[in-house]
Amino acid sequence: MAAKQDYAIGIDLGTSNSCVGVVKNGQVVIIANEQGDRLTPSFVAFTDEERLIGESAKYQRSINPVNTVYEVKTLIGRKFSDEAVQNKVPRWPYRVVNDNGNPKICVHYRRTEKIFTPEEISAMVLAKMKEIAETYLGCEVRKAVITVPAYFSDSQRQATIDAGTIAGLQVLKIINEPTAAAIAYGEDTRVSKETNILIFDFGGGTFDVSILIMKKGNYEVKSVEGNSQLGGGDLDSRVARFIIEEFKKKTGLDVSKDTTALAKITKAAEKVKINLSSQVRDRIQIECLSQGQDLDLGLTRNRLELLCADIFDETLQCVDTAIANAGMTTDEIHEVVLVGGSARIPKLQKMLKDKFPTKEIKMTINPAEAVAYGAAVQAAMLNNDRSVEDIQLLEVAPLSLGVGLIEDIMSTIIEKNTKVPATITRKNYTTADFDYQEYIEFPVYEGENSIASKNNLLGEFRVEGIELAPVGVPKIDITFSFDKNGILNATAVDTKTGGGGHVTISVNKGRLMKEDIERMMVEMKDIEEKEDQHRALMDASASLEETIVKKKDLLERKKSLRKISQKGYEKIKKVCDEAEIWLEAHGDASKDEFDDKEQQFNESFSELLADLSF
Repeated sequence: MAAKQDYAIGIDLGTSNSCVGVVKNGQVVIIANEQGDRLTPSFVAFTDEERLIGESAKYQRSINPVNTVYEVKTLIGRKFSDEAVQNKVPRWPYRVVNDNGNPKICVHYRRTEKIFTPEEISAMVLAKMKEIAETYLGCEVRKAVITVPAYFSDSQRQATIDAGTIAGLQVLKIINEPTAAAIAYGEDTRVSKETNILIFDFGGGTFDVSILIMKKGNYEVKSVEGNSQLGGGDLDSRVARFIIEEFKKKTGLDVSKDTTALAKITKAAEKVKINLSSQVRDRIQIECLSQGQDLDLGLTRNRLELLCADIFDETLQCVDTAIANAGMTTDEIHEVVLVGGSARIPKLQKMLKDKFPTKEIKMTINPAEAVAYGAAVQAAMLNNDRSVEDIQLLEVAPLSLGVGLIEDIMSTIIEKNTKVPATITRKNYTTADFDYQEYIEFPVYEGENSIASKNNLLGEFRVEGIELAPVGVPKIDITFSFDKNGILNATAVDTKTGGGGHVTISVNKGRLMKEDIERMMVEMKDIEEKEDQHRALMDASASLEETIVKKKDLLERKKSLRKISQKGYEKIKKVCDEAEIWLEAHGDASKDEFDDKEQQFNESFSELLADLSF
């Protein structure tokens, strides 16, 4: 596909759904997929014949649950031992394995066991969004801005960049989802005076609250709060647990370990949750859920709200914390904007209305598309699209960053909610183990706990060439630089000797090395080429079958109009029958063989029809 114009796209890589937008002719377009939907499920399914992405993959969840992968955003950039991973793995029907401390996904694809990293699965979804954009634009797309939850860690951000690279994209920038939503809101409302905005972003698998000051294209983030383990999927899990318990009460059957039944229940739970946003009661009906037993169960909106009460309460606690960290009061918030598919839940809207009684809770932009909209605007700006007004983003660090010291003390260097990009130096670190140390090793953490080991270990670096002196004498300065994508660089220097150390935090956290990414890019290309060949083969087979059907139909019309003799009819019908028999017997034929057979059949049919018609 030739590059007619240098477009950059914005991608909302969601836990449940993904969305892609682009600025074209000065207008933001949220691009529909081949089904005409602007949201594409973040699902990848594997079968004996093919790989499916999007809606067709989501359909596989009920019939092929062990090979249908979803919610992979929960895994990306995490260790297998992380609490978020351990909480989710038992709920998924597909298999997640521990590979040297990193989570990987094990599926059967083309009759072979395959193991993929979360980055590779995410890359498949990103490649699908890239393809959707290319189909709409009619040219190749190479550049993108990708959004992540505001509370994503350093490792999760880097892993998302890696996924974009594997998908064949140059990631211009990683921006926070609430910030992208604020850009969309700003573009939609054209706010002229300084406005304090609270973005309440409740997606499928993550939850963020951001407080921003917005004025004429300037977006200054004052604070972020949230939970990257909380989202609409957790509401689904509560409903699913309710279904399992009620089914057990009625039938005595426990389906909590039945992967096929769980896939059906998860699908039904999501559906009833969505329905209860627009109606006060609904029924959950699943035929043959287990051992021939059907499920028929009622659920009201009030009962759903009780099942999920603590989740709703946690979101409001995050709102309070975000406002306090921004140094504001509730009255100083001018606008409250809802973002994310789960933002449509009436209970959440009511709770926010009660908290901000004098404010309108706004959904003027489509909550499910707002993030992609803002990402598209940012992508166009970074791609020097002159149709887009210049935007200045001032983000903050979502988590504190520091080093671990003796006695497991966390020494914070960059505080949470510090404006980024930021470079901060802390002085007078020293030796503590023994006299005349030749080097010091510093573990690097992110988190808010004063006990270092209870925070998230990002990596470590060694400072060599330090002054050979008694304990406490060497003086070492440590500098942390946190860039626009939320990637951390750490350096340390002995102020007397000049000895030092440096690390870019891109290892020790399940990150991919350059050669891993290059290998995965080659493998992704190989998978896509094989799938193209398979589709071409299926198309050739289907084309031959369709041609036979059409020719037989034409022959029958000729016969009914008495434009061919019985003998001529039988002679031509024999050719059609022989072609059908060949097709049934040669299901494993090559594309060229199908094409040759179709050409031969067309020629024979046409010649006979011309000779025998009257």
